[in-house]
Amino acid sequence: MFETDVVIIGAGPAGSICGYLLKKGGKDCVLVDFASFPREKICGGGLTPKAYELLQELMPDLRYDYQGVGHFRLMMDGKTLCEVDLAKELRMVRRMDFDNALLGQYTAAGGELVKDVFSHFEKQPDGRILVTLKSGNSMLCKYLVGADGANSRVRKQLTGQRRDTTLWMERYMEKGANEFIFEFSNRYRNGYFFSFPGIEKDAVGMGGFYASPEEIRNELSLNTIRDVTAGNASPLYGANIPLDTMKSRERNVILIGDAGGFANKLTYEGLYYAIATGRNASIALLSGKDFAQTNRRIFLKKKKETVITRFVYSRLGLWLMKKGAHYPKLIKKAFEMFY
Repeated sequence: MFETDVVIIGAGPAGSICGYLLKKGGKDCVLVDFASFPREKICGGGLTPKAYELLQELMPDLRYDYQGVGHFRLMMDGKTLCEVDLAKELRMVRRMDFDNALLGQYTAAGGELVKDVFSHFEKQPDGRILVTLKSGNSMLCKYLVGADGANSRVRKQLTGQRRDTTLWMERYMEKGANEFIFEFSNRYRNGYFFSFPGIEKDAVGMGGFYASPEEIRNELSLNTIRDVTAGNASPLYGANIPLDTMKSRERNVILIGDAGGFANKLTYEGLYYAIATGRNASIALLSGKDFAQTNRRIFLKKKKETVITRFVYSRLGLWLMKKGAHYPKLIKKAFEMFY
């Protein structure tokens, strides 16, 4: 049986950042992930200014390739409402390379990566946690961190099946204009169509409260901004994003990133919150504080985002967005506030 201070399930951005900061702080930890890195990851891959500025602060030696984008186009029902130039660029990364770079920072700091799959955990009489892996190997730790994404097995053991989710699907296509496109419509239930420019290819897709992939495919086929049925496009991939942010009932079991339901409730962007909650978890574990305390501001922000999202995606909210587009400075300010 292997013993350590912290076991982190999931070596994506949240897990790698948390592990890196723990190692830099002198805390023993082990990352567990079933994937072989670098691994492909379907994702728009957008780093907002607050995300890459925080990342620079936490990992000053990190180097990664990105496509800088500063032009934003807002559309509704096939018509352009307004176009704005952002004060700070958004950085589009290729997740395969970006995630591998983050993991490299962790291993360079002396961190260990175990290739395996989480099975379950058991609380021990002395308060420690016994983590059992699919291989049959086990690890005894003081803290368990679930950073295993939207389909988190750690979260599932804590709460059962997730409840509130949105389905998002996208594909990679040949590059178009170097701009972000967001199209809203009353047809899109709590979601939007998007076209995000990337380093080599663009990510194009949509999402929201859809019951099945077929619904999204049908909506995409109706969209005339980009021909998503083009023969040179990649297959259509998708994932459910959990929206119900969760506070663990176990003090020494922590959920971060998408595993904790921390994606932005309005835009569904998740990289900033993966970075921020990974940092906040490391602060809790290094200081002995409760994660509910070190992550308090983000928990409060999730409640506010939920209220704002309900309004924005209502018929009144979309109508006001359409009217507000006559004032590009207002749209720019709103966009930058959420990014």
